[in-house]
Amino acid sequence: MKKLLFATVLAALVLALAACGDSKESADGGVVFEYGSQSYTDPKIMAQVVKVLVEDQTDHEVNITEDIQASPQIMAALDREEFDFATLYSGEVYNNHFDEDEVEYSTDPQRTIEQAQELFGAKYDMKWYDSIGFSNQYGIAIQGDFAAENNITTMSELEPFADELTVGTDSSWVERANDGYEGYQEAYGYSFGDVRGMEVSLMYEGIKNDELDVVTAYTVDPQILEYNLTLLEDDKAFFPPYDASLVARNAVIDEYPEVSDILDSIVGLISTEEMTQLIHEVDINKRSTEEVAIEFLQEKGMLE
Repeated sequence: MKKLLFATVLAALVLALAACGDSKESADGGVVFEYGSQSYTDPKIMAQVVKVLVEDQTDHEVNITEDIQASPQIMAALDREEFDFATLYSGEVYNNHFDEDEVEYSTDPQRTIEQAQELFGAKYDMKWYDSIGFSNQYGIAIQGDFAAENNITTMSELEPFADELTVGTDSSWVERANDGYEGYQEAYGYSFGDVRGMEVSLMYEGIKNDELDVVTAYTVDPQILEYNLTLLEDDKAFFPPYDASLVARNAVIDEYPEVSDILDSIVGLISTEEMTQLIHEVDINKRSTEEVAIEFLQEKGMLE
């Protein structure tokens, strides 16, 4: 039993040491950094973008840990120095991380990212960079042919047709306060004819098969491209912004300014439309995140 306990403790110690970004030396004499990624595709692509650029332009390496279930887990790991970099989203600042008197709810993207930078930066001693350029947030999507026929590009322009339309959404949106369906009706002044809560996969199957007219999409969902949907402009800024940013521990970028320069070069690099296409390549066309990231960086002239 003592041998088993000792082996367990030793294994845990080795794992903890391996998780620290500055505890290992790269093959070229630099440092092996650690990147933590959530389970969805856009942060996995961003992890590869950072890895490819760092390893191309410096002697350092980047090790990626994927499928972390939630952003708060990544923040905690950054705080424990288990990760050095990650991709986080500005709207996370409204998810009960801070007292009500510390944070002001706003759907303004700039105000939201400024609060995330200030509050999370101080809490976790990390730099929250300006937006990469894309947002992964709630939106409303309709069939592309219907949008074209009726010249609909904004959520407001959906009003004359709404009472005859069936919307599919995840069940939480129907029940959620603030940015849920009740708030949406108040903001836009109309209701849909029928609202059906369901799993996301069934939602997209439904609009593909003409069983639904409208879906609540995330703005980088690859099904928007796959099923020729039109993502409507949130012209009344109802949904909270979730602009993607790279984050890094201050200790890392202070010690390795060449890495900070690389992260700076990624600010504004990828639009929402471009990220949707990259995710489509991975999720629908079944290409690797590494291959997609390299091809994209080559197209942008950032790699040979």
